[in-house]
Parts: sequence; structure tokens; C-alpha cells
Amino acid sequence: MVVPRPTLPSSQWECVGSGDVKSGSCSPEEGLNRTLQQALRELSLPETQDLPQGVKYSELCVCVLGSPLPYLSLLLEAGQRSPGDALLCLSPSWLSCSSSSLLVHKAVTFDLGGRTFLTSFNPPRAVTYFLSCDPYSAEEVTREADCPMGTSGSLGKFWGDVLTARFLLQKAKIHTPPTLALLVPSGHTMLEEGTVGVLELVHLGATVKDDLNSIRNKVDSFLESEALRHSDKVVLRCSGGRFAGRAAAASAPVYFPQSSREEVWARVAQLLPGLLPGEAVLLEACCPPLKSGARVQTRGLEEHTDCRSQIPDLCFRMCAIVTRSPQNVPLLYKLVCRVGASDTPLSHHQSLSQSLETTLSECGFTDPALVVSIRRLATNTALDCLRVIMQQESSMSSESRGGLRAQTDMIGVDLLFTSDSSIIKPVVLGFHPSLCLHSSFPEQRIEKEVPDSEMEACRGTLLLTPLTRSQCFLMQGKTVLVVGAGAYSKKFVWEAAKHYKLKILLVDSDPHHFASKMVDHFLPLPDLPDHRRDDQHCVRICDWLTSSGLHPDGCVCFWDDCVVLTSLVCDRLGLRGPHPVAICIAKEKSRTHLHLLGLLQSTGTQPVTAELPAGQADSQVDVKNGLRGGMVSVEGDSLRALADFDAGNLFSGIADKPENTCSSPAPSPRLLPSHSSLPSGSFLPSVPLLSPSPSSYAVPCLHVESALDLQKAAQGGQGLPGAAGVRAVRFPAVMKLEYGAGAVGVRKVGSLTESLAHFERIGGDLREETDYPGIGLGWGNTMTLMEYVGGTEHDVDLLLFDGQLEGAFVSDNGPTRAPTFTETAAQMPSGLAPDKRAQLIRAAHHACLGCGLRDGVYNVELKMTKLGPRLIEINARMGGFYLRDWILQLYGVDILMAAFMVACGMRPRLPSATDLPARGHFAGVMCVVSQHLQALRSTASPERLRSLHQEGALWLNELAADDELISGEYEEPFCNVGVWDNRSGENACQRLLALCQGLGLHCPPRYDLVYFLSHFI
Repeated sequence: MVVPRPTLPSSQWECVGSGDVKSGSCSPEEGLNRTLQQALRELSLPETQDLPQGVKYSELCVCVLGSPLPYLSLLLEAGQRSPGDALLCLSPSWLSCSSSSLLVHKAVTFDLGGRTFLTSFNPPRAVTYFLSCDPYSAEEVTREADCPMGTSGSLGKFWGDVLTARFLLQKAKIHTPPTLALLVPSGHTMLEEGTVGVLELVHLGATVKDDLNSIRNKVDSFLESEALRHSDKVVLRCSGGRFAGRAAAASAPVYFPQSSREEVWARVAQLLPGLLPGEAVLLEACCPPLKSGARVQTRGLEEHTDCRSQIPDLCFRMCAIVTRSPQNVPLLYKLVCRVGASDTPLSHHQSLSQSLETTLSECGFTDPALVVSIRRLATNTALDCLRVIMQQESSMSSESRGGLRAQTDMIGVDLLFTSDSSIIKPVVLGFHPSLCLHSSFPEQRIEKEVPDSEMEACRGTLLLTPLTRSQCFLMQGKTVLVVGAGAYSKKFVWEAAKHYKLKILLVDSDPHHFASKMVDHFLPLPDLPDHRRDDQHCVRICDWLTSSGLHPDGCVCFWDDCVVLTSLVCDRLGLRGPHPVAICIAKEKSRTHLHLLGLLQSTGTQPVTAELPAGQADSQVDVKNGLRGGMVSVEGDSLRALADFDAGNLFSGIADKPENTCSSPAPSPRLLPSHSSLPSGSFLPSVPLLSPSPSSYAVPCLHVESALDLQKAAQGGQGLPGAAGVRAVRFPAVMKLEYGAGAVGVRKVGSLTESLAHFERIGGDLREETDYPGIGLGWGNTMTLMEYVGGTEHDVDLLLFDGQLEGAFVSDNGPTRAPTFTETAAQMPSGLAPDKRAQLIRAAHHACLGCGLRDGVYNVELKMTKLGPRLIEINARMGGFYLRDWILQLYGVDILMAAFMVACGMRPRLPSATDLPARGHFAGVMCVVSQHLQALRSTASPERLRSLHQEGALWLNELAADDELISGEYEEPFCNVGVWDNRSGENACQRLLALCQGLGLHCPPRYDLVYFLSHFI
């Protein structure tokens, strides 16, 4: 292990920020600290302080080594999203390398509100994401580290070499200035002599003096070439080696009139003898800037005075900061302009930044369509540049990249616009690994909201990739227990786990399940679907882990049937997860609503209480077996007393604790396998203090086990025995399986007669697990009657950690095929207004907290009515079907990895919980065998759909295996066919409809996609 060198004590830093320290008298780290303090003052942020004792940190550690300026915006933003986990090291001595781990012993940490603290770490913190910049970009201490790196000294030098960058850009047919390059080749150069586009590359011999005549001829030919016909100036600069990047003053360009050939040659001849291998002299055309458009003539006061100022012709250059997404998609983070006089060279540090729209307006370009076109052209050019970078780095060795996991995650692209006749084209001048981010920092909020929706597909965030790569690095090697393999639709879980290098321990009832061969350890549990024995299953699973010497870091479930068992296992093993009682409340659909309806809004001073609604839950508790087994003979207060007594046994020793006097009484144990399986800790649903109460989102409903229950609901209990206090459920209503999944058996009923008929039909067709595996019949076939709620349907996928909202994603669902509720169509992102989306997110979050769900990834189904959101149900697991793929492609967030992280006790950090920009639009439709069997066997066969998916013509989510092309009265979707579009949701829908017409999936009137997509167009 490298022992850190002694550094300046923090107590001596007081003098560094003052003006009494003479220039040159400070150590490098003192000088960098003085720079940091000055930058913080300029931003009206407090100066760095010593960190108070006792502060705890997460495992996340984003570290920057070098000057504070290049990545200050990233550090401040990271301090807001993950306080204390963004670190700035002002000296290499603050770091050490142990084995392959990069460790931080001392750093400036960034916190909320821009606060910074000087902190020493004992033990040192392991870096999970690393960036370096001048003056320490070439430090060897980081070369052997295995943590992800967003750049390296080697990459910075490689892309800072103007000649190398232009050579690769010209090969990719991206415009650069016409250039003559005189290179002294090194032994390992990839730059071949010859002409590539407008770049002419000449290799110089060992004795330059002997070749001066031929070099002079090359220079003269270049100055007389057609490429310089529209340029009145030429630019001379050095590139490569000592001149790579911006550190060397000698690399600054020098401008000459194009006619001053002798002066140009004299300067070239002066530079050539001093070149070292790998260095070059570049002579390039000074591209004429885009000329101003027609201006409106106005008469001002200056025209009537003698003091009119001379207004110079304006020119501008652009700086595009592009980032690499976690899925290696290039994204635009920011695009700013530098404006100046056309006869004066522009530089990053000597000109102000402003938006492209403002710049174009000042230069006379006022046509909105032209402005949008220019922005699109600049954006696409910058994104193409990052594609070139990613392609080149994919072929480089880890040594050439400067680290095992080193890659360019963000870079600045310097470009300008020029015109040839009436054609406007972008010209890329070069790359700046960190200069653009640094020099545009003070004007971070200058960009306007761009009206062109196509640009939304290119928007990126600065933090997404650092946070994602950090968290994936931390999760590598973690062991996760997964209960329930699920069906074919969950195949992606096992493939992704392997990609993320997770060790999976799987428990499932099918000993021959395909997933058993895709995981590290497998436990077949044939009677797993019998959920009356979940307490026994829990013991057997834990015994298997103990006997096998397996120690999972987390336990998670992606299959509805197993969520209760998973919560019991988590509790028994002491792993992070939702409380079993909370899972039971969410699992039973009627209980979810009745529980929320019983919550009273807290004022912050009064206790929050909840009571079982009179005559509803009470009359349905089976205190002997835990599960509902039909109507019981005990009624009213007597049954409530038994339930309370039973609850007291379940939570023995808890009821007397003062801290529990403000919590809601424990729900009846009808879903719990046995009392002994319950945790000994208290269950405290977190009722939000802020309005509205979660009860406002709930809908009147009733648990149905018999025809008598339906009659009670219809008549409000009047004149029927045992129904005192039962609330009436108004028709039309919705009947669904109490523990069902996939909308199987869900139906809209308009009267008591229809509800009785549907209840009888379900009771005859869907009685036990073997009748329709995987839809929850292992819990029984009791039903829920819920008042029908109008409005549009939406899904909200939530990421919660310790009750805090870490991420939320809203999608829209199309109208269903009445009277059933099988999903037909969807789009993401939601087309609702931003405030409506926020209402849905708030409703979903508060409903989960109200039920006690504080940790996990949950899918919440709601309707947006004229009176606001109304809850349909909470799925206490990650959203299924297409949701994981769509969220990953649109937002760069893998909710599957987030579920693994929460299970392992790691908070999933995103740049924003609710405002991540979407990179385009998805629209998709479900294919069902009953309506599409002919197409699925011909024009839209699974093989053809897979082929179109590979070609990028559509996005396919396979939800069933090919041999499951069987039609039945009760069915789930066979697959989802979607289309991604970078312009708008409406455009995505139109393309999807055209595609489905060609595939034979649009079958009006029985399966009318125009109707199913009508909510989105």
C-alpha cells in the first residue's frame, strides 16, 4: 500500500484564502484550495469548513483529482443529490492505491446548498468513480485502479491532440477546417501519411533541414489551394505531445493574413526543428463565420447625433458539452455560444456565453424554423463526434485508455458555422476534455427551453453516468436471493443479473425451470404455490441458505405470488425490505383501499389513527387459519375483539411501548401464514403530514367471498343479517380477483345481476392454481368489488428507499376492450401536463407510505379523474411487461438494478427523482392470441418480430414463449410491439399504427388500434 505523503493541516488553510499569501509561496494544494475558495465566493457559496465529527457516508464515492474548476459544476450537483459523496482531492498525496482499489484519505466533500467540508477519512473511502484533470491528469496512482473512470490523462491527451481528433473526424466524414499537418511520426502512430478529406498529412523525416524545399512546396500549394478560396486568414498551431490540450502556451493558434506567405513560411520553418516525435505543425484555413442575415432598419437617437458608435460585425463559436449515457448513447448536456467581433479570434476565457437562440437573433437570424434547424444541426454534429470517440475507444487497450475502466464520459466539442453559397454547415475545430464544462459554468442557466420536441431525445444529465457506473461497480459480486422465478416474461432478470455480475440464488417450484440454469444456486420448492404454508417455506429457504453456507446481501421478488414470502424471508434474515404487514396490505386489493380509507390526516401534533371500517374487514377475518376461508359466524364487536386480541399476540410486547401509541392498529392477519412468522418489530405506516391524505386516493370497495357479500354491497347492508354498517358500493363497478395479476378475470359490471353472474363464472372457471398458473390463485379465488372510476389510466413506477422518493416514472395506458381490462396500448413519457404528472407521482408515493411500503421498487396503477388521482392497486414489486425496457431506454435508469440495490441496502441515486429528461417517446400495443392468432402465425410471427426488433424497426417485449400461442377465455398479452420516436409521442403512435397495419395486428372493429391509441394522439 502506498503511504500518503504529509500534507498541509486544515488549520493552516485560513491563510490560504487571504490575500497575504504571495504568489509562488504556496504549495500546489494550497494554490488549488485558494482557487476553490475564490470560485465558491464568486458563486455566493460558503467557504470550506472542517467537517463535524460523527458524519456517516454511503459507499458511493465520486472523486475528482486536480483543479476544482473543470468539474466544479459536477461536484456541486452531486453534492445536492448525494450529500457527502462527491469528493475533490487537491493533491495526489490525498489518494493511495491498495491492490486495485483507489482510496481517499483526505478530500473536500460537497454537501447540500453548495457547502464544502475538508475531511479526513479513517479508514479511507474507496473510490467508485474517478475523474482527473490538470495539474494531476497524468498521475500514475490511478492507473492500476479498477474503479470506473470518466476520463484519464491518456485519454485527455489523446483527444486534446487537434491532429488526431481531426484525422478521426475526417475519416467519419465530419467537417473540420482544411488543414495541412506536418508531423514528426512516433513509432506507434496511427496517423497515416496522405489525404483524408480536407486533411493533408505529411510525415517529416529525421532531418527536417534536408526537406525544407519539399515542405515549402507543400505549404505554398496549400495556401494556393481551392480549400482556402473563401478564407482571408490562415491559422498556425502546434499539436500533439507537449502541445496536446490547453496547458502549453505554445499551442495557442497564431493568425496570419492569407496573403502573407513569406511570414507564414518563416514561422513554420522556425517551429519545425523543435518538434519531437508525435508532434506536428498545423496550417489550417480560418473558416469564415456565418454571415448575419438581413436586419430590420430602425432609426434611433444615435442617428441624429455625432456620437454614434461603430457596431462591429459579429461572429460566434459554439461549445457543445456531450455526455455518454450508461447505455453508451451520446447525449447533449449543454450548448452555448461565444460571441465576439468577426476580426478578433474568440477564446473560451475571453468571451461571455449565451444561448444559441439569443445569438442567432442578434446576428439577424430570426426565422424560427431556421433557428431550430441550426440547433438540430449543431446537436447532431456534436453527438456524431461523441460516437467517433466511443468507437475509437472501444478498439483501444486499457493501457492506451489509461485505466481498466477508463472511458470518455463527457467532453466539449468546439465548433462553428460557416456558409458556402446558401449552404450552412458546421465545422468542428477540436475537443476539450474539460475546458467547455469549466468555462461555461457561470452561465449554466442560460439555455432556453427549446420548443423543438426532437431535441428532447438528445438531452442528457451530467450526473447520470457517474452515479450509474458507481452503483453498478458497488453491486458487482453481491449475492441476491430471488424468490419465485416467474414466467417467460421474466427472462430478462437473469440475463441482466449476469451482465451486472451479480450472484443469484433462486427459489422456485419448478425444478426444471429455464432460469435454474441461468443462476448460481437453485432451490426447487415444489409446494411453493401453496401460500398457506409460506411460514414453512420461509424456514426451509433459510435452512437451505445456512446448510449451503450462502449469505445473501439482499432478497427480492419480481413475481406477484411470492411477495409475502419474500418479505418474511427478509425479516427472518434481517435484510432490508418492506414489512410483511405492509406487503399483506398491498397484496390484498380491497384491504389496500380499506386501510387507506381508514387513515386520518395528521396535523403534525395529533396522533394518526386508523380503524377498520365497521362491518367490512371485521366480518371477514379468520383468526384461526390466517387466510380468509369463507364467511364466519362471529359478527360485530365480538369479532373485532378477537381480531384485536389476535393482533396483540402477533405483536407481543409491542402494544405497551409508548412510541407505538400513534400508529395504526395492526391489520387483521387474514393474509399471514401464521403468527410465528411475523416480525417482532412494530409496523408503522408512514402517513404523510402534508395534504391531501392518502385516504383521498382510495375507492370504496368490498372483499367478496359469496353472493351474500355482493348483496350486502349493493344494498348497503339494509335488511340483511350480519351486514350492519356495510357501505354500499355503487354500480357500475369492477370485479377482480382479490390476489389476481395480469387483469385476468377483471370485468366491469353494471348491476348486481351482472356481478353475481361474473362471480359465479369465476368461481367455476378459476378455482385453484392449476386452472391458470401465475395469476395468484394460490392465494384463493376470492374477489373484490370496487366502484368504477372514470378517467385515464396510468402507471407510476416508484423507487423508494427508507420512505424517500428516489425515482418516479409515469406512463399512460390506452382504453381497454370493454367490459374486460386487459391492457391494450401504452405510451411513455406521459402526455399529461406536468402538474398532473406530479399529482400522480405524489398519489402513488403517499399511497405506498400509507400502506407502510418504504423500501423497494413498486408499480402503482392509478386513474386520473376530474377530481384528481384515484388508486386502482399497488403492485408490491417492480413493474412488468415493457416498463423496465422503456424506462431504461428513455431515461437511462434500470429499475431492475434499483430493485437489487434497495434489497442490498443501497440507496439508488439518480440525478433527479422526478425530472429526468426523456430521450424520445415510446408507444406500444399488446398482442393477444384470441385476436392475433392468424397474424402471429404468419405476417407477425415471433421470428419476424424478433428480426424487426434487431433491425430497429420496432421494440419487442416477449411476454410468453412461442409454444404458448393458445387462445382462451381468460388470457394475458402474448407480446408487446412498440415504436420509439425522437420527435413526439403522436409521431410514435402514427408510426406504430402504420407498422401494425402492415403486420396485420390492426383488426378493427374487434381490435381497433386507432381507438386504443386515441388517448395519445
